Amino acid sequence: MAKNKIYPFAVASIRSMENKLLTKQKLMQMADAKDAAEALRILCETDYGKTEIDDIHDFEKMIQNHLEEEYQAVGKLIPSETFMDIFKFKNDYHNIKVLIKEEISKVNGKKYLTKGGTIPLDVLQKNFRDRNYMELPNIKPEAVQEATDMYAKTKNARYIDTILDRACFQVMSDSAHKLGNDYVSRYVSKLADVTNLKTLLRCWRLERSEDELEESIVPGGELPAELLVRAFKNDVIQVMKETSYGTLCDTYMPQGFTVFEKACDDYLMGYVKDAKYKTLTPEPVAAYILAKETEAKCVRIIMTCKLQDIDAETIKERVREAYV
Repeated sequence: MAKNKIYPFAVASIRSMENKLLTKQKLMQMADAKDAAEALRILCETDYGKTEIDDIHDFEKMIQNHLEEEYQAVGKLIPSETFMDIFKFKNDYHNIKVLIKEEISKVNGKKYLTKGGTIPLDVLQKNFRDRNYMELPNIKPEAVQEATDMYAKTKNARYIDTILDRACFQVMSDSAHKLGNDYVSRYVSKLADVTNLKTLLRCWRLERSEDELEESIVPGGELPAELLVRAFKNDVIQVMKETSYGTLCDTYMPQGFTVFEKACDDYLMGYVKDAKYKTLTPEPVAAYILAKETEAKCVRIIMTCKLQDIDAETIKERVREAYV
């Protein structure tokens, strides 16, 4: 997709769709609900309510169906599959991880599969069983093989996650570069960086090994692996202060992983919000789907916390910054 292409109809459509995004006020209303049932009732008043569920614990089905509907609607606005696919690859790789673990454990993993990938679930399941990667062009067969081999050797499922996460980010980064849209490329780069920063903090706090950190670093970001390892071996916050993420790390890393994870998500949302000021180029289209994914994460956090009887103030602290 050329950088100079404009999409006035797509952007106009997105501006209309933005009006249905959940506001921070609506999310806080859910957080303040007396219990999970009331929070669900509030959610059902929105477009998420198009999916009816019999059990409150099935709220994830509402989220997945709504996201899939949004992916399809947004995908029709931009005549480039690659544009939307970049944001959907993570769902494909999540599902591949589920299928590998299902094969290993012999336990049905159907409830863990997620919609919204570039590959329909039935197609993914069949071709994974047959190891027919010709029908799964965005899945790296060498990564699947490496993940299964490492598990067979170590019996450690961590390798399934780390190896396929690296493959996923490589596909995202390569696709973003090929797409030629600076906004999307920078987003993928920032996503890789904050993913690595969260991994760095987790490994440092839990006193994991240097090898585990290096194995978990995903490609595509601006922060070199060597810098992350140096921070791990010395003083994480002090070393990270030298980077463009210095303020983020210095302010929030000392407060613990949960606070830092939320700060990273809010940092990405701050970048996404810049697209609000674009009027013709496709940035608002990308921003909308990213905003919708963050919204879904907030709904998931609230409903999960409500089912665990976590107090409203704690829930509010965990809810991410909204796009609107």
